Amino acid sequence: MKQITVFPEIREPSYVIGADGRPTAVLVDLDSWRTILSRLEDVEDETLLKAAASDLAALARGDRPAGWMTWEAFEAELEAAETAGDLPP
Repeated sequence: MKQITVFPEIREPSYVIGADGRPTAVLVDLDSWRTILSRLEDVEDETLLKAAASDLAALARGDRPAGWMTWEAFEAELEAAETAGDLPP
């Protein structure tokens, strides 16, 4: 199998081979696993920021993004939920 060069700090993994002689799993050391998770979280954060870009731009202009309620409407909704006992203690 090809060595991954996208993450040079990740060590070469070990492969678990099944009864049919084909790889069925990958074993990586803990540091490599933490690096992989960290990179995946970074990608997820970037994706969320890109998805929110138009809303953030509207907020920067002082506008309310489409679908967002006013603070007063949020407070009223929260108070109604508290009064109805719909929130955890």
